[in-house]
Amino acid sequence: MTVIIKYQAQSKKRNEEFFKRKDQELTNLDWAKWAGWFDTDGCFTTHYNKANKRIQKFADLRLTDRQPVELFSEIFETSLRYSEGKTTTPDGKHYIAKVYRAALSGPKAEWFTENVSPYLIKESKREYASTLLDSTVRSKDFKIWTPNELTHYLATVIEGDGGVQVKTVGNSTSVKVAITSNDPQYFANIVSISANKLGIISRFTKVGTYKTKRGMVDLYRLYILCSKSNHENLNFLKSLLQYNVMTLDRKKERVQDFVNYMDLKELKSPASENRI
Repeated sequence: MTVIIKYQAQSKKRNEEFFKRKDQELTNLDWAKWAGWFDTDGCFTTHYNKANKRIQKFADLRLTDRQPVELFSEIFETSLRYSEGKTTTPDGKHYIAKVYRAALSGPKAEWFTENVSPYLIKESKREYASTLLDSTVRSKDFKIWTPNELTHYLATVIEGDGGVQVKTVGNSTSVKVAITSNDPQYFANIVSISANKLGIISRFTKVGTYKTKRGMVDLYRLYILCSKSNHENLNFLKSLLQYNVMTLDRKKERVQDFVNYMDLKELKSPASENRI
C-alpha cells in the first residue's frame, strides 16, 4: 500500500482542535452527503488488536475513483493511500482491483460516525455504526429531512452505487440513473422519501442473483429516468448541478450533458418562440 498524501498522527491536542474547527465548518448538508457515500462504499469496522489488547475502530472510504476519497482525506485530514490486488466479481470474473483508501481511526472514527449516522438510511450500515459506537444509532425521521439534505445524500449514492447513462435515439435524448443494491427495504425507503421530499418518480426491480460467502443474494436496481417527453425528474437532475454536490466529474458531466440538451430543446420549442 502506497501513501499518496500523509497527515500527522492523532494526538489529544490535535484532535481537540480538529473537532472544534470541523464542528463549526461542517453542516447538516455535509453530513448528508457523506452519509450517501458511507451507505454505499464506506465501512464502519472494529478490530481487536491482540498486541495492545484494545478494540480498534475505523470509518473508511475505499473506491477505485480517486476524487471522492481524496476529498474525504482532505476534509477529515487523514492520509490517502493506494493499493492494488487480485479480486473476483460476483459473476466470477477475475481482475486487478486498484483502490484508493482514506480511513479515520480511534476518536476521529467515533466523532465522524456520531455525526454521519443520523443520515444513514441503510439498516445494515446503521448496525455497523452502532457496533463502532457501542450504542444504537437511529436515522433521522424521514419526515424532518429537508429537500436539500436529501439531494446531497442522493448525489453521492448515485456516485457510489449508481451509474448515469445518456442515450440518444434519432432526435431524442434520455438519461437513466441506475443504483444497485441487494437491500430491497433500502430501495423502498429511497423511493418513498425521494417521492415525498423531491417529487422524484422512481422504481426498483430484481435484476439477478449472485453468490456470496453468506449464500445466494438477490440483486436489485433502482431507476430514475428522464426524457423530453417524460421529464418529471428534470428538476432533481438540475439540483445536482445547482448545489454542486457531485464529486465524480465523469458522472457529473453526463448529468450536465443531459440538462444542457433539455435546456436547448426548451429554447427551440415552439412555445418558447411564441413567448419571445
